[in-house]
Amino acid sequence: MNGELVFSVQGAAATKAMPIGLADAGLKERQHLQEWVIDHPEVLGPDVKVVAFEFGSWAAHTGALERDRLDVLALDSDGQLIVVELKRDKAPDTVDMQALKYAALVSRFTREDLDRVHAQFLSKRRGEVVDVAQAASELDAWATITEESLRLPRMVLMASAFPKTVTATVVFLHQQLGLDVRLLAFQAYQTATEVLISVSQHYPPPDIEEFVLSPEVNEARQQRTEKQSRQREASAVSRLLGAEVLVAGEPLEFRAPSADLQAEVEPWLADDPRRRRATWQDDPQRPLIWEVDGDGYSPTGLTRLILEEAAGRTSKVQGPLYWVNADGQSLVELAQSVPAGSEVPIEVHLEKLSKQLRPVYEATDAALKALGPDVTSRSRVKSIKYYRHRKLADLLIHNDHLSFYIRGLPTADSDPAGLVVRSEPGRYVHAQVRTVEQVPALVDLLRPAYEAQEA
Repeated sequence: MNGELVFSVQGAAATKAMPIGLADAGLKERQHLQEWVIDHPEVLGPDVKVVAFEFGSWAAHTGALERDRLDVLALDSDGQLIVVELKRDKAPDTVDMQALKYAALVSRFTREDLDRVHAQFLSKRRGEVVDVAQAASELDAWATITEESLRLPRMVLMASAFPKTVTATVVFLHQQLGLDVRLLAFQAYQTATEVLISVSQHYPPPDIEEFVLSPEVNEARQQRTEKQSRQREASAVSRLLGAEVLVAGEPLEFRAPSADLQAEVEPWLADDPRRRRATWQDDPQRPLIWEVDGDGYSPTGLTRLILEEAAGRTSKVQGPLYWVNADGQSLVELAQSVPAGSEVPIEVHLEKLSKQLRPVYEATDAALKALGPDVTSRSRVKSIKYYRHRKLADLLIHNDHLSFYIRGLPTADSDPAGLVVRSEPGRYVHAQVRTVEQVPALVDLLRPAYEAQEA
């Protein structure tokens, strides 16, 4: 027993619940304890997704399969694997070494291995075949997974109690080697009408983990975490740039992933509406231009600045989660929704054309390609792109107009037709075309950008 007291109450009457073992309650390890964890992965920590259970397809160097079975394999929102070892009663002296062995085996997983294992798990749980592509998509929707994030799994040992030798070993692995190993203790209680289960973190003590690490190990862990964070951000940004999902100048807005955090920073944001706004630019290092100062930032760098100024928070964040487009999709969600560099059939865009707007598009397309024989177009996920040697413009189809984001214009001073709705000198010009009669004016507006790309 861990010293806690549990009562069932009815008004002023409180009846002490009696601590019992799971075996006394007729509960088993796999049929019950394991199912609780699968159904409620939050007991393992915040933002945890179960990937597999009772996994035992370990290939030995001889090609034969090992017989050991990993109880639960999970994945956190940072893309790090979690090896979970469950014991119905007090953990044996060897449970720590067992978890280390599984962590070593899991650390050799490739992304393909992970997708395959998760497909098997989903098929078994749902009672229908789930293919590897769908399983991979669900994992991508959960976290940004890199080869680096798969290399060092976390470990969670869960039992009713732990021998001192196990606790001593876990403390050594955590404090001296910086491994993320946690001990979760559960306790069953019998009331007059039901059995209750409590789960608490036995080690490391909640909220003081950083204080029990040696300075050298703590620094190494922080460096590793920061490196993983940079890799996740670079992966999201590179996918967005490669697939050309966002156009230069597209507006983005700060929105915290949790309502509580958003409420905390909202007064500071509301004091100056520019603080919550940024625009996208094709820069892999600094893709966000903050409206407050016009400077370029990485998503994480700008997010940290906002959180520190607004709420005094300096904790690690996954910056791309905090910036959303007009449809409320975060940069992470946008990056996960498409493979890098993907093209789509032109019909995907043309189907959006109204009857009135189709001749406007046809006249515009013909006029832009008539600028020169080297003008080409490509249909990408978010828009139709026009190129000479480099990109000239992005075309987006709306209900009653065509939007053009034109690159390479130093200024848009000459706009007699009034097509320009927004201009960022040296970055982009946003113009709108609604009629065939406006097409020549659009070509005149775009021509300097075309001529600036002379070979």
